[in-house]
Amino acid sequence: MKEIKRLYEEASQSRGTEGTLSEIRASKLIMPIHDYIKEELIAHGVNPNKIFPPLNRTKPEIKLIGFLKGKNQDITVLPGPKEEETIEEGVLVGEIDKVGKRITNKTLSINVRSQLSSIAKNFDTLYERTFAEPLNLHLKNKKLVMGEVYLIPLIAYDPDRRGDSQMAFREKLPVFKYISSFQALNNRGINDDGNEYKYERVCLLIVDFRQDPPKIINDVQELVAGGFIDEDMAKKITLKGLTIKDFVSDILEIYKKRHGSIDALK
Repeated sequence: MKEIKRLYEEASQSRGTEGTLSEIRASKLIMPIHDYIKEELIAHGVNPNKIFPPLNRTKPEIKLIGFLKGKNQDITVLPGPKEEETIEEGVLVGEIDKVGKRITNKTLSINVRSQLSSIAKNFDTLYERTFAEPLNLHLKNKKLVMGEVYLIPLIAYDPDRRGDSQMAFREKLPVFKYISSFQALNNRGINDDGNEYKYERVCLLIVDFRQDPPKIINDVQELVAGGFIDEDMAKKITLKGLTIKDFVSDILEIYKKRHGSIDALK
């Protein structure tokens, strides 16, 4: 989080809006999260040679084929060699699937997203995108294990205060809305037909970038103490099962339950 704060603020202060956007478009900003996830996977026994892109690299990404379209995944752990095949069902019938349905169904996929400004007005579009990703892939690949890490600031950076060494925070995160919405996408069951829109494990990474080092929010009581929600709201939501702390161990445990072991990933 310290590295992300440094990258964003240096780009914003030195180059203004275009500088910041170029950092985001180049995916430099959230690469520390990508590498953290890969390091955790390796520490939990995953074979580094099965992780794509490899640690400290951004290419090659693996395209997995869903019901509507194929989509490059930020982090993919392939259980074995690809089995290229012609698609015989769905919207993409006749096209080539370079991974193959059998391998895709035993794959672990994790995507990383971030939104550091304009966090309220773009919610519907961003949430719809987040919702559509597992739905597209799970409709075709029922046993695919999917994770999502979504980085969001507790107080968003002010997009109007960039450049000329300026830096400011403006917009408060609607935390109740975000937490309850991401809870609804979390913890798809082992044989949970009808809930293809859910991820096996979501991480809602709420960070207070006003602090140095940035503070990661791991409990709703921290939000009550900060005046972001009241006690009644806190009783209706939880960050348990949504934090980064146990993200990798949780998703590997889900993979183990679905496929019997994680041996295919070792």
